[in-house]
Amino acid sequence: MEFTLDTINKEDIMKKLIVPIDFSDCSKNALANAIKIAERMKLDLVLYHSVMVPVGFAEGAPVGGADYSFQELEKQSRASLNEVVTEFPLLEKITYETAIQYGPLHEGINEMNEDGSVAMVVMGTHGASGFAKALIGSNAYYVMKNVACPVIALPEDADITKMTHIGIAGDFLSVPNPDLIHTVTELARAFYAQLHVIHIDTGDVEVKGQIDVARRMEKYLKNNNHTFHFRKFDDVEEGLEETAQELNIDLLAMIAKHHGFFDRLRNASHTKKMVLDIPMPLMVLHE
Repeated sequence: MEFTLDTINKEDIMKKLIVPIDFSDCSKNALANAIKIAERMKLDLVLYHSVMVPVGFAEGAPVGGADYSFQELEKQSRASLNEVVTEFPLLEKITYETAIQYGPLHEGINEMNEDGSVAMVVMGTHGASGFAKALIGSNAYYVMKNVACPVIALPEDADITKMTHIGIAGDFLSVPNPDLIHTVTELARAFYAQLHVIHIDTGDVEVKGQIDVARRMEKYLKNNNHTFHFRKFDDVEEGLEETAQELNIDLLAMIAKHHGFFDRLRNASHTKKMVLDIPMPLMVLHE
């Protein structure tokens, strides 16, 4: 079934997983991962294509000598989406739909999530190395920064369908929103993965504080195989990278408070090594 955004059933309470499709190999790899996640977590999958209107179209001027129309753009997009569907027979094992919308990707996803039905977004980003640089200015960056629901960004060729270790990193001097923890714990249970709670501090970490936080978080983690890791490093990014590698993390979930996380991304020195410089699948959770 295909539909444009205005035909989405707003009363549908079934949670959705959105995977943006731009017909690149990178987005198709994200789809392969998303199918398995949707199957394991019992989510409806939405193959979502955002159509950007060519520059000059709004003023009525032809672009490149071609007479573009909304109907033609949508027709081409639908045909391409249908081709993608035929490439993934495993889609028949789950409930899925296709959606086409005009305008910026993050705005369309937010509109689709007005009823709170979107559980997460899974999308690819180009560049198998230098992941941080690949993110800046990309659709993935703007979606991660401006969409409230959890977003998983996958480097090219990444495969998390066999993940066994999931890290969740944040400022755990206070217990985060339980809904954020729930999203990650549900994902970990769906893949029988061990969950590692990681807190990196540049100052001394008080043992009593660690115990207090762990005790308060236990009730949210009791159904998961989990461990706590409170570490001191002079540099938070380096600490995250070293800890993630040590724990063999397959997916790193990061709790982003406000936009500070993204400001660090954009303003980071080119010579500063960041955790995102390694091609690690990343999940961003907004608190």
